[in-house]
This record gives sequence, C-alpha cells and structure tokens, in this order.
Amino acid sequence: MRPDTTTKRRTRAGRSTPRSRPARRATGDSLQHRLYCQLERGPERRAIAFLGPRGTVAWRSWRQFLEAASGYSRWLAEQGLGRGQVCALALQSDEACATALMGTLLLGAVPLLVAPPMLQEGSTHLLEVLTRTCRRAGARVAVVSESTAALREGLAPAGRGTRFVFLPEGGAAPAPAPVSRVAPAAQGVAAMQLTSGTTGFPRICVWKHAGVLAALDGMRAAMRLSTEDVCFNWTPLYHDMGLVNNFFLCLTSGVPVVMARPQDFIRQPALWLRGLWQTGSTVTWSPNFGFAVAVHRIRDEDVDGVRLDGVRAFYNAAERIHLETMQSFHKRFAALGVRPDALKTNFGCAENVGGATFSSADGPFVHERVDRALLYEQGVARPAQDPDERRSVSVVGVGRPTPGMRIAILSAAGRPLPEGHVGQIALETPSRMAGYLHQAAETRRALYKKWLRSGDLGYLRGDELFWVGRARERITVRGRKFDPSEVERVLFGIPGLRQGCFAAFGVADAELGTERLVVVSEIQESAAARADQITEQIRESVSLQLGLGADEVMLVKAGTLTKTSSGKRRHRFFSRAYLDGRLDAFKVPVTGGTR
Repeated sequence: MRPDTTTKRRTRAGRSTPRSRPARRATGDSLQHRLYCQLERGPERRAIAFLGPRGTVAWRSWRQFLEAASGYSRWLAEQGLGRGQVCALALQSDEACATALMGTLLLGAVPLLVAPPMLQEGSTHLLEVLTRTCRRAGARVAVVSESTAALREGLAPAGRGTRFVFLPEGGAAPAPAPVSRVAPAAQGVAAMQLTSGTTGFPRICVWKHAGVLAALDGMRAAMRLSTEDVCFNWTPLYHDMGLVNNFFLCLTSGVPVVMARPQDFIRQPALWLRGLWQTGSTVTWSPNFGFAVAVHRIRDEDVDGVRLDGVRAFYNAAERIHLETMQSFHKRFAALGVRPDALKTNFGCAENVGGATFSSADGPFVHERVDRALLYEQGVARPAQDPDERRSVSVVGVGRPTPGMRIAILSAAGRPLPEGHVGQIALETPSRMAGYLHQAAETRRALYKKWLRSGDLGYLRGDELFWVGRARERITVRGRKFDPSEVERVLFGIPGLRQGCFAAFGVADAELGTERLVVVSEIQESAAARADQITEQIRESVSLQLGLGADEVMLVKAGTLTKTSSGKRRHRFFSRAYLDGRLDAFKVPVTGGTR
C-alpha cells in the first residue's frame, strides 16, 4: 500500500537559528557519524528491539535497522525532503516511527517529533500543536498516521511548503535503498524538540550536533553506561526521555535498546517488568506516575516467575519525584529482586538536550524532610524535626551534575543564592540548546550570560540538586504557598482515578481575598458511578495530608488532561481552560457538585 500525500504550496524552510557558543569538537563528529561507527563495529550486533503488546520481542541488528531506515530515507526524499530540511514526525511511538526517525537522520534532514493528533474528544490541542509547529519550523514534510487522514481539513492551515504524508498503519515499510552517507558539521542543526509548553503553544528548541553529543557524553559518564547494558524504554519518542535518554543515547553508545509502545504499558503495566526480565535489560526509565501505576495495577500473577535482580538502574525523571512512590515501588517488588540502590533519579530539560543531573551510579538516591512553611513561604530548605505532613515535606534529590556541567541557584535578580535557598535552577552546560527557533527575546531570557535558566525551582545541598517545582505554577491559598505537584501524591492513593492525570491551580477570588484551590482529575470510566464518593475522598485527603481545603474538585473524562511533549503537567493551561469553561464539556456529573 503506497502512502498518500497532500501537497501544500511551497515556501522556504526556517532560514536562521539562534547562535550558540562554539563547541570544541571534531568537525566530522555528528549523530550520523556515531551511528555509522556503531554499524562498522559489527553489523550483526543487536541494535534495537520492539516489544509487542503480547510480550513478543523482535530484535533488529544494526544492518537490519539501517537497511530498513534507508527505505524511509529514499521515500522521504521522493516526497521532497532534502538535507538540512525539517521533517515533522507525528506518529505513535512504534517501530515505524523509530525507523522513519532513523531514515530522516540518514538523509541528513532535521527530525522534529510531535505528539500525534488523535480522533477523540479533547485532542484538538494536539492538532493545533502539529499545524503550528509545522508552520513555525518550516517543515518540508510531515509524516502522520493514515488514521489521521480524516483530519485533512484541520491540517490544511499548517502553512505553505509542508507536504503531509499519511503512513499506512501496519502496512509494508518502504523497500531498502542505497543512501549516500552524510557528514554534518558539528555546528549544524541535528534535531529540534518541542519544549514543555505548559501554558499553551510550546517553543521549538534548536539542537546542534555538538550540543547533542556533549549531552550524550555527559549522560553516558554519569550513568556509567557500557555495551554490557541493555536499556528498556516505554516512553514515547516525542518525549525527551524516549528520544534522548534512550534512542539517541543507546544507539550512539552501542547499547541495545528495547522499545515498547506507551499505550501497551498503560493497558498492561506488567509488560514493563516482564519485558525487563525477558530481554535481560539492566537500565530503564519512567516518569514518577509510571512507578505508581506499576505499584497499583500490577498483580502478583502478572509477574509470576519474573526476576529483576539484573536491573541496576530504575531511573525516575521528567516530573516531580515522590518519595512515597519510590518507597512503595521498592516494597511492592523487592521480592522480585528490586534493590533500594537500583532506584535512581534524574533532572533535565529540552533546553539542555538531555539529562543534567543524575543520582549516584553506585548507591541509593538522596532525600530529606524540610520545614514546609519555610520552604514555600520563605524559600529556605531547613531540615524538619516534626514528621507531621502538614508541617514538613519530603524532597527527593535529583542528583549531581554530569561531567563538564555546573549548577547554580539564581535569585529573581540573577544573583547566585547560598546552599539551601530556593531559586531558579541555572546550568552552565556544554549541551545547551542553540536557542528557541525564531524567538530571539525568549532565547535571551533563557540563555542568560553563561547560564541556561531552566524555569524550574530548586536548591542545592552540597553538590546534590533538589527540585521543588516550577516558578510560575505556585499556588497561594490563605497565605500558604505550595507546589501543585504536592497534590499528586495525595491522588495516587485514591482508587478510581487515572494516575498522573491531574491539574491543580489557584483561581483568584476577590471576595475571599485569596486563591481558591481547584483540583481537576481524570476518572476511570469504570468508576464514574462512584464520582460523588471519589470527590469527597479527594477533599478529605487533601485536607488531612496537606492541611488545605480543596474549594472545588472536578472529575473529567479520560484523555482530557493531555500532558506536554516532554511529559509535564499543564497546570496553567488547564487553569485557563477552566476559567473559559472549556473543561465543562468533559466533566463527569457529581451530585451536589458546584462550579
């Protein structure tokens, strides 16, 4: 079956990218160069495997994977994609997506992965992100699933010069074809990546080869990654964790990587643990909510016979890491061989290409309990003596900087703060982005002198970084400040809610003279009949565990609270949607509920 194409009027692709400091790296060193080096080390070595929904594992050697990718290279070239031009990939994270991504790289084009728009209620934002991304990036070709063909009219506003190619689902891949080797310059653009976009339309980070390779080198050293390792990943390729921490890092390092589809993990969380055991994986990644899903939904019979003694690193990253989740994961699966020192943490951002800090490769992650009021009201992390959760809070360390990187905590005025003081996390890093595409003012704000300002809040204790939230998402209720991520650990313990699918925000109330706390959470379809009971349980749990009153609790249908491309919550975005009344259409009725 031949892919269908829809052609738009031609225009020139994005012509300029923000400048970055030159990196000291060989001119010929690039993503493509390192991939070809791995091919030459042994064409028949294992490169990548794809885990099916029934647990079947299909390994591809380096020769097989690059041959398959060469077919996509030829096919994309036929659609008009050339070296240095942008190719947007808006596909489900599966073998076709991974192979098309590799084909884009072999062609010397610039990949830009976007979450695919879906034909379900509440997904119009993803369609808008795709169309606006293609327009801003000047994408020459955009590859989408054939199931998206019904959205042709919605794709039309993407702009001139973008050809939309509809890839058949389950259809035969393009036949392998010879592809001339490309040798991009170190300062050439390697890839582009969407930022978190927590308030609306995401920015586009421009990554140069030198920066990407510096990131991969730092991550490899911090993780002590070797060719003896096997990595297992179920996070999507349009997520930083899937693209950089797994796909790029493993393939350029000669480390076999196993890719599972995220939708299969959500449907059958046990596939993750069974897949680790089945493939002999030693390293794996997941956002915090994935660990919580595993704890709450995997049954003993689902992992009968599974042993996880060989997994040396379970990395938790991409969102707030909750101590309770990590401890529960260990307790639940210790019998399978999960060790406390195998639980690891990491912090990174799209602006830095990949991971910036990693917990110790040898020992357990770090955590401490600090005074809640001092932390959120005065920005000081002082160890707490009182274990009461309403007066103290556990904060998990996200590790120490990778080799060649320095971290500082900056005040609002840009001055370094002393140890234990909360401020904006800033990185002096060789792997920072070149800038935001066509957004010079935003680039200047992020790249401040020698620093990359992340927009995240944290503090240092020695060399250990502690992440405490996002600068613009703090909520103030009756004089008390707190981060919305604190609500998540409360919701984890309530049956019937979809783990990790929530938003919490403050809404100004002039009559009360403070902000009202609004908690929005997706509810499982099977639990809709208990919506009243679940609503009251949320109010009670927030009150008991946080000492706060939830002024309004809104339960919404599954799929409503979409995350960003990098897996972050979009509290501010859904705050606006709430105020505009756009969430009402997805609200699950609750007897006696108020708005």
